[in-house]
Amino acid sequence: MNIRSARHLLRHRGGSSGLEFGLTALPMMLLLMGLIEGGLLFWSWQALEGAAIDAARCAAINASPCKNPTTAPGNTASYAAKAAVIRGLSGVTASNVTITTGAAAQSLCGNTTANVISVALAYHFPAMEVVPLLSNLTASTCFPLISQSS
Repeated sequence: MNIRSARHLLRHRGGSSGLEFGLTALPMMLLLMGLIEGGLLFWSWQALEGAAIDAARCAAINASPCKNPTTAPGNTASYAAKAAVIRGLSGVTASNVTITTGAAAQSLCGNTTANVISVALAYHFPAMEVVPLLSNLTASTCFPLISQSS
């Protein structure tokens, strides 16, 4: 290769836009995918929070699907799991739900002296396997219990 052909190659600009696209496409795609996954993570957490609130409210007012949360917490756990599945979260079962009443719930809910119920849901977010710290979502809420006479 002589000097003349080397100068010709250095002055030639064809393909520079393809090179620039190749250098910027990967970071832009990573940013886009990160935004989509972050939105999906936030949506899943909001759905989990809504399911926990619905289950705690159901148990607090002693509604028929969650009757007697202190003596039969499985009813409330099943209701919470169904509420999560209705919101689009797959794989949530009653075993993912923790129902706490009595003194333990009082300490979880800010050391209140009221009779309260705490509902906590755990959910494994499958899309975030790369970042294991964010792959397990939890949501919990507290509601005051009404009299459980029936």
